[in-house]
Order: sequence, then structure tokens, then C-alpha cells
Amino acid sequence: MVIGLLAITAIPTVTGVGQAVSAQKKANAANKEKEKFRLTAVVEGGDEDDDYETDFCVLKDGKFPGYAFCGYYFMYPSEEQHLGLVSTISDDPPMLNWLYINKDTHAVEYGGRKDTLGHVIGPWGWSEDESFLTIQGKDECFVAKLEQDENGKSRWVVYWDPDNEILATTEVEECKPLRLRRRLLLGMDSKYVRD
Repeated sequence: MVIGLLAITAIPTVTGVGQAVSAQKKANAANKEKEKFRLTAVVEGGDEDDDYETDFCVLKDGKFPGYAFCGYYFMYPSEEQHLGLVSTISDDPPMLNWLYINKDTHAVEYGGRKDTLGHVIGPWGWSEDESFLTIQGKDECFVAKLEQDENGKSRWVVYWDPDNEILATTEVEECKPLRLRRRLLLGMDSKYVRD
């Protein structure tokens, strides 16, 4: 009789622990989007062995390359409630800008909320393995295109190319497919267990 009583009193404890673990998993999942990260570019070289990873992506002139990207996900204030992407653009004063896709050129750009209106603002996210940046659920939709800046210097600019139109119409040496790798600021590539 005593054994039965002990077993019955243990059930609420086990149930409570299970509920606490489940609540912690949900809290961890919600906090995942608030983790700051940097971006590197994994440039495809044809074979998987030929792929290489660049240094950190930087923001300049409303496009990628000047200030090292350091961002996180944030709910974009719109009817759709997309998961947006913000990055710091200066330390002093500290400022954030939204990342978006220019609807006309498909260049990945950044700016204030007013700059994003009418353009593709998301939803941003991460790949199934949590390693790569996604937009509209895809991570293999970016290219780097070689361009000249205002001083005539060459630089690589990131474009969104979901239908491979840019890749198909640009010389191979001037346009490379790439994926944008998320590098968490804490230096750990951690994973969480999904329910």
C-alpha cells in the first residue's frame, strides 16, 4: 500500500518536470530569433569541394560591402507580420536598419523603414540546419555579382536571384551563386531540439 502511494505522489512531479522542460524548449525557440549573428558568404565553385567561405559580409552604400553585418531577426511592422532582419549600421550613435530586397534590381539593401516600403522585406529566417540565412524559406537563392563602386573599384554585391535570372544573364566570372552563413556572435553553432 505504501508503494502505491509513493507512485501516485511521483506522477504530479514527473508531469510538472515534463511541462517545465516543454516550456523551456518553447522559450528557447522564441529566443532563437533574437540571437545576434554575423554573415559570411559560402561561394559555390561547381563541386562541393570547390566551395569557399568569405570573411564577414559588410554593409556599404545601402548594399553589401563598410560596416560589418551584425544583426538579428525582428518582427517587421506590417499587416503580414513577417519576420524581418535588422543590422547595426554604426556604433556611435548605435543605429539599426532593415535589410530588404530591392524590388527592381533584386539587390540586398538596407535602410530605414521608409526605405523598405514597396520592396521585399521577408520573411527572413534560417535553414533547417540553422546554418544559413533564408528569405521566403529558401537559402539557395542568392548570388554575388561583381560591380564597380563610385570610385571605379570592383566589389561583390549580394543579389536575390530566386529564378536564376541574374545568374543566367551574367558572365560566369562576374556572378557566383552563394549562400549566406549565419555565424552566431557567441562563437557557438548551437542547435535546439524541435518538438
